[in-house]
Amino acid sequence: MSRSPARDHPARPLGPSSPHPTTYPQFILFGDSITQFSSQVLFASLAEWYSRRLDVVNRGFSGYTAPMGYDILRQFFPSAPSPATSRIQLMTIFFGANDACLPGHPQHVPLAEYQRALRAIISFPGVELHQTECLLITPPPVDEWQLGSSERTAEHTARYAAACREVGREMGLPVLDLWTIFMSKAGWQEGSTGPLIGSKDAARNEVLGKLLNDGLHLTVQGYNLLYEALVRVIRDHLPDHLPEKLPYIFPDWKDKLGIPG
Repeated sequence: MSRSPARDHPARPLGPSSPHPTTYPQFILFGDSITQFSSQVLFASLAEWYSRRLDVVNRGFSGYTAPMGYDILRQFFPSAPSPATSRIQLMTIFFGANDACLPGHPQHVPLAEYQRALRAIISFPGVELHQTECLLITPPPVDEWQLGSSERTAEHTARYAAACREVGREMGLPVLDLWTIFMSKAGWQEGSTGPLIGSKDAARNEVLGKLLNDGLHLTVQGYNLLYEALVRVIRDHLPDHLPEKLPYIFPDWKDKLGIPG
């Protein structure tokens, strides 16, 4: 007969309750459907990597553009740190895939407005009060061969990736250039001429097709590349926020039981 886990150790008297529960700092993944659908790979991998140190929170909103994201930011981002609220330590900002819809589509956002919205998110007062480290992610390329409609093109999306990179340079933020990572995997090189990979004016690209499951959203392989790139960016640009540099929020079990070593 198995013993009850509650009887394995002598009961200890409980100390006085804290007026506020202990909160974990948070790593917010903020973006559109590519973020929302990341739970099985990107979100899970980050949660494992930061286990016991940060809570990874998925704030992905399918169909949202950067201006729509800014509009709801104040509704979930704490205005200031307090004992009762978590400090937002890290945040990825991953918009552009919907903003890059062609003019005339309801989700289309002009380039200048897209950049203004990214700047507004980065400059949000709560972000400054929490001293949140923000990291921009460019929209990935699209594969017109897989898309079921003509509301996006490879060339148009490339302009939004470039605009995202420009905001990162301007504001001194690290940028995870997912567009270039995917395109380089597919054989694209800087300065290439001719039709862009992903365009129907170019030959269908099998590598890009394996990274995007419908021409827009990421496959498991695509999310794995995104996770690996995010780890590299944090190591290179935000080394103080690596898991090994962050303390456990609650002590190790040996420390809890007073076991030396």
